[in-house]
Amino acid sequence: MYRKRTDLALETREMQGMAGANDGISVTERREEGILITAMEITEKGASLCGKEAGHYITVDVGTAWREDPRAFEATATVISKELVKMLPAGKGCVLAAGLGNEGITPDAVGPLAVKELLVTRHIRQADEGLFQAAGFGELSALSPGVLGQTGIESAEILSAVAKRIRPRCVIAVDALAARRVARLASTVQLSDTGIRPGSGVSNHRAALTQETLGIPVIAMGIPTVVDGGTLARDLLEEIAPQDPRVEEILKDFPAGKGNDLFVSPKDMDALASAAAKLLGTAVNLAIHPDLTIEELLAFPRGF
Repeated sequence: MYRKRTDLALETREMQGMAGANDGISVTERREEGILITAMEITEKGASLCGKEAGHYITVDVGTAWREDPRAFEATATVISKELVKMLPAGKGCVLAAGLGNEGITPDAVGPLAVKELLVTRHIRQADEGLFQAAGFGELSALSPGVLGQTGIESAEILSAVAKRIRPRCVIAVDALAARRVARLASTVQLSDTGIRPGSGVSNHRAALTQETLGIPVIAMGIPTVVDGGTLARDLLEEIAPQDPRVEEILKDFPAGKGNDLFVSPKDMDALASAAAKLLGTAVNLAIHPDLTIEELLAFPRGF
């Protein structure tokens, strides 16, 4: 049986037809600023059935308007930031944002690019507490740990060492995701309080970033940039001939043959990756610096 690969909990539920207390998965939907927000809670029972970690997952259907309309961008970033705030652990202290991925590979560059959008302020607080307070900053630090092939070090190892040194109250891990549906590319944002396993959506499993491995809460935040080629082919065939038994026959050998390592992204992925990074980075900024407006956040130079 060919396994459809996706990082989105919502798509896992769609594929398996699961929902309800008996499945250990509860789902609620609401709209804010016209944006559909789907909240999923997966219990241990649900986790064993669907293959996702137990915890809370928020899917924000951001659509495409935010890419062209500045007002839609502001509204979308604000909606995402509000969902992020709900996941942040209570209390004061530094938040560490981690931009996961390889900036040299366009579909994998969202995390590192998002870090460049962040207004980092931990160093300002250490240098001048008065300026920090007067400016209305929250305390934010950030890094892009790179990937194993670049550094020879797992991202989890780097973040664990940094977390032990600076003792943040949580980590926000920003990453590119894999989706099942083409329509969800760069149009869906997922947040979860379960941490993240980098590369799992493209079968390139790396060490997990979770509360268990880092010792502090880890919030995962991502946007889909690729679709698995085999999954895409399967869905297209099922859409054309939903009742045709030959679909399964045609695709049964995919895991051992063509299509297994093929991932598809839009032809304008470079522009989409930059736009997605700005959206996620702005949402993080709004969540950590709630006293500042988007205009004020954008006015501050990065790296000052």
